[in-house]
Amino acid sequence: MIQIGAPAATIDTPIEHLMACHRRIEQRLDTLVNAGGHLGADSAMAIEAIHKCCHFLDTSGAMHTADEEESFFPRLRPLLSVSETEFVDSLEAEHREADSIYAELKRIVAEIGRELTADSARQFTGCAQLLRSLYRKHIQAEDQILTALAKRSLGAAEIYQIAREMRARRS
Repeated sequence: MIQIGAPAATIDTPIEHLMACHRRIEQRLDTLVNAGGHLGADSAMAIEAIHKCCHFLDTSGAMHTADEEESFFPRLRPLLSVSETEFVDSLEAEHREADSIYAELKRIVAEIGRELTADSARQFTGCAQLLRSLYRKHIQAEDQILTALAKRSLGAAEIYQIAREMRARRS
């Protein structure tokens, strides 16, 4: 969602870019959950929406995680207190947990692609809800705490380097 008066969310403003990507991830997770509810009634459209969401998560979502883990976190860690470093460690642990849930979701999607059953539709919806729930909490913590830490701790030179790395990741 575009917010009037908010800084532009481009790679040149990597903190804002991360937050904008959070909104896109939230939208895809909502779509996954909603699509699960339509697997029985309109399975072709639901499966198409699911595949589009998975494509986004496999590409843009994966780059977003790399942006955090390869560019932001390593620059932040030396500048943080012990408790703040533990917070960043917990974010990385949540990334691993989300990866595990997402791998299970993709396994179910592959199963649905072979044969859609009431059980596979229930499994998909439950897994999508679990993933969305994890990410809601995770994104809220990143939006409120991680971005504040980054704004407080990172200087212009670090922000410039992060933007360069993000741009390189996408080329």
